[in-house]
Amino acid sequence: MRMAVLSDIHEGLNRKNTGADIMAILKKWITSYSPEVFVIGGDMTAGTEKSLNLLNQLQNACPDTRLLFVHGNHDVYSENSKAAYEILLQFPGNLGNGPVELNPDWVVIGDGGWYDYTFGVEGFTEEQFSKGKFNDFTWPDKSLAHWLKSDQAATTRYLEKLEGWLCDYQGKNIIMVTHVVPFSRFILKKNDPSWDFFNAMMGSARFGELALKYGVKKYIFGHIHTRYHEQHNGIDIVCNPLGYYPHEWNSATAEEEIFSTIKVLEI
Repeated sequence: MRMAVLSDIHEGLNRKNTGADIMAILKKWITSYSPEVFVIGGDMTAGTEKSLNLLNQLQNACPDTRLLFVHGNHDVYSENSKAAYEILLQFPGNLGNGPVELNPDWVVIGDGGWYDYTFGVEGFTEEQFSKGKFNDFTWPDKSLAHWLKSDQAATTRYLEKLEGWLCDYQGKNIIMVTHVVPFSRFILKKNDPSWDFFNAMMGSARFGELALKYGVKKYIFGHIHTRYHEQHNGIDIVCNPLGYYPHEWNSATAEEEIFSTIKVLEI
């Protein structure tokens, strides 16, 4: 079974900045390579209804490929992110609806996840991280995503949900998917407070702890806009974002970048 992986598509910004039809290119790739499953690891675009519409559009255009999705932070930008989360569950392939058994041996378990400052650098308080402001820059989630609870409480809700599913599927080969980062190994530190401060918003070490506890075989995530595919703590780690044009791309055109970036795993 072939499973394609891509995250951080940011359709709106990349369409605006390249002038290319990002969704048409994704459809062309899927039609050309016909993977059985395509995992979209969050940040389809900014805004819940837009993300839902794009997901439905792509699934309807490619009915022979099963789209699986977890939301990113941009997908739940809303005055009520909990309500936005529920809206995104209308997409049948949203892993927040529950585990997906690919075959008798493999199951995909995931949800978007959030962050709890476990990747925060020393020298800052929890209150400072909760405000998400360093000098003149404020982390966009602080003004655009509203959980009506603390970041830690939002993260715990995901962890409890995922652990219930992981417990149910012990003994299976588990592919775990979140948008956020599960291991500090994949956090870029620059010894520059203006950068490192915001690592607190990259994810939670507790997702990685769950993966280790339940013997997860593969872990797919995004959010950091850096591409990885390597073994870490016995887990096959895949972080495969499209990222922002032009400074995070390796190709001159959207089609070249998308076609060269999408990763295919053999399950």
